[in-house]
Amino acid sequence: MSLAKPFNTRPLYQQVADEFISRIVSKTWAPGQAIENEAEIARSLGISLGTVRKAFDILTEHKLLERHQGKGTIVADFEGGKMRSRFSNVFDRSGNRISGEVSVAKVVLATAPPEAADILGVNGRTPVLQFERRRTHLGRLFMTEEVFLRVDASAKTMSQEGLESMATARWTGQDLATHKREKATAEAATAADKRNFKLTGEAAILRLQRVICSYQDRPLELRIARCHLGNDLVYATS
Repeated sequence: MSLAKPFNTRPLYQQVADEFISRIVSKTWAPGQAIENEAEIARSLGISLGTVRKAFDILTEHKLLERHQGKGTIVADFEGGKMRSRFSNVFDRSGNRISGEVSVAKVVLATAPPEAADILGVNGRTPVLQFERRRTHLGRLFMTEEVFLRVDASAKTMSQEGLESMATARWTGQDLATHKREKATAEAATAADKRNFKLTGEAAILRLQRVICSYQDRPLELRIARCHLGNDLVYATS
């Protein structure tokens, strides 16, 4: 297998990491699967063991692979509870990270507003998947999100059902997210916030702008969230 592409000036170990990520995205390496050892992979790719180890280090650092004593290297389970909530800074009073029960609505493929297009690094004429996401905890709505998701050209031919499935799967079908950039501000609750969160009188909400990124820092998803955490949830950056 040849990893190098014409005019690709990135270090070889980063190209190898890209190859490994494509295997995870395509589920050639499935969640929970133990993969062959580094020496075997180096021989199969015709590259040095040190290069493979550097690539493994990148994926391990970003929690895409897990190294277990006596079990070897295992692909992370991205559908597990800890992985689903890894981008959330909302915690319950026991210190558990909370992502909530999620529902998705109003899924459309459309050109992004200028600010969203700029944050995602897409052309202003390039369609992105736009939808609303609502998160509940113990039956109480605590977050609404306006979401803009980068998609590839194949999305243009998808049915509405396919688009809704993509909104639920998010970026897992096209890339792997490893980290986020987040800005938090307090704002006065709007009329819509008061309806959604059942607030009365003067009230404030927490606004979060979150950009979910790949390990190469490529923006994959923009979330504009409005939160009312109540007495049972807290926001913390650590």
